[in-house]
Amino acid sequence: MNTVEINTSLISCQDTLGESPLWDHHRKTLFWVDIDQGLIHSFEPTSKKMETYSIGEKISCIAMHASGDFILATESGMSYWDPESNSKTDFLPIKHPDPAIMFNDGKVDPLGRFWIGTKGPKGSSTLYALQDTALQIKISGLAISNGLDWAVQKRVFYHTDSGDKVIYRYDIDLETAKLSNRTPFFKPEKGTPDGLTIDNDGNIWTAIWDGWQVLQLNPAGEVLTEIKIPVQRPTSVTFGAEDLNKLFITSASEGLSPSERLEQPLAGDLFVVEPGVLGLKANIAI
Repeated sequence: MNTVEINTSLISCQDTLGESPLWDHHRKTLFWVDIDQGLIHSFEPTSKKMETYSIGEKISCIAMHASGDFILATESGMSYWDPESNSKTDFLPIKHPDPAIMFNDGKVDPLGRFWIGTKGPKGSSTLYALQDTALQIKISGLAISNGLDWAVQKRVFYHTDSGDKVIYRYDIDLETAKLSNRTPFFKPEKGTPDGLTIDNDGNIWTAIWDGWQVLQLNPAGEVLTEIKIPVQRPTSVTFGAEDLNKLFITSASEGLSPSERLEQPLAGDLFVVEPGVLGLKANIAI
């Protein structure tokens, strides 16, 4: 097993709940959100320019849309967002069956469908796919729907239920988005798997909440690489930069005690590492 250690952050953003990192290969810019503060951040590595946009409500995840804008899952529903004007256009209001439920992680599949999960009381959460401006249930009875990605050539879908602290593996028919053969894929010895991404070799990278680390797993669920970071709560990962050779890592300060915050001054920051492998371009919603 390879071990890498990160000691400093790339961006001192001090997010409460940094999440949903997304590399926009058209703008050559990284976007990510602070869920609790209702913020979207952007960072352009070449110019080192960072921008922060206030959305005015909690925002769970962000994805690219074929229009050139972005698609957002917020506490009130689904919206389009234009970063140039910082304007948000709501198109699908959502009222969850329980006020304790809200959207969580989401990502676009290889055929342009936006999949979005929720978190809430155990057993009440759901993973949806947005199709024809309607949400279709893909998995129900979850606790915390979290990281997700598709291994296209193997026709496999990976999905994390952080309430179970397990990444599950499914067979998927990509054309119909039908899932089958749910199997536990990976459960860490400590901490909880959170956001994840797949690299160009088909290996899985997952942030381990309360684990102080990001792990690279092979398709057999074996740990190949451990990236140690100086914060307790890494939240998600994505590949970016011109050659997709850098792994960006978001993190959270949410729920840390005052003494833990003193011990972790970088909690909530953005981190980056060059892991020696390349990532894949993010899919675009249609």
